[in-house]
Amino acid sequence: MRLIEARFGKDMQTARKILDLEEGVSIPEMLVAMFLAALVAGLIGTAVYQFVIIGTDGRNRFEAMGDLENASLWLGRDVSESASFTPGSGSEYGTLTTADPTIQYRYSYDAGNTALVREHIVSSVVQSTLRVARHIANQGDVVFSLSGSLLTISITATSDDGAYSKSTSLNLAMRVR
Repeated sequence: MRLIEARFGKDMQTARKILDLEEGVSIPEMLVAMFLAALVAGLIGTAVYQFVIIGTDGRNRFEAMGDLENASLWLGRDVSESASFTPGSGSEYGTLTTADPTIQYRYSYDAGNTALVREHIVSSVVQSTLRVARHIANQGDVVFSLSGSLLTISITATSDDGAYSKSTSLNLAMRVR
C-alpha cells in the first residue's frame, strides 16, 4: 500500500478523501441536487410532450390537408376535361362526362373506408378505381352542386380521432360544348 501511495502521492490522498464514508452530504448540496434533477425531469417531460402530443396533432392536420389537396387535384383535372355533370343518388355523388361520351369519371362515397372514390369509366366499363380522399367521415361531407358550367364541390376531411377537421370549397369550370 505504501508503494502505491509513494507512486501516486497526493492523487491517492485525494481519492481516499473522496471515498471516505465518514463524510456526509450537506442539506444545501441535497437541495441543489434535487433542483437539478427536477429541472432535467421537466425538460425531458416537455420534450416527450412535444414529440408525442404535438406530433400527433401535426400528423392529423397533415393527413386532412393532404386528402383535400389530393381530391382537389383529381377533381380539377376531371372537371376541366368534362362537358357535363349528371348528379348521382345514394352513395354516388355524380358522373362527369367528357366531350367524348364514352369517357366518364364517377365520384362516390365508400362508407367502409370512409373515402371519396373516383372511377374512370370507358364505354360503361370501369377501367380504374382510386381513393382520392381517405378521411371523409360521412357521405354528407362531400357536396356537388352545378350552376351552368360551374361545378361547386365542398369537401370536409376529418382526422381518424376526430380531433381535427378541414374543409375546402372548389369552384371548377367545365368545358363548354
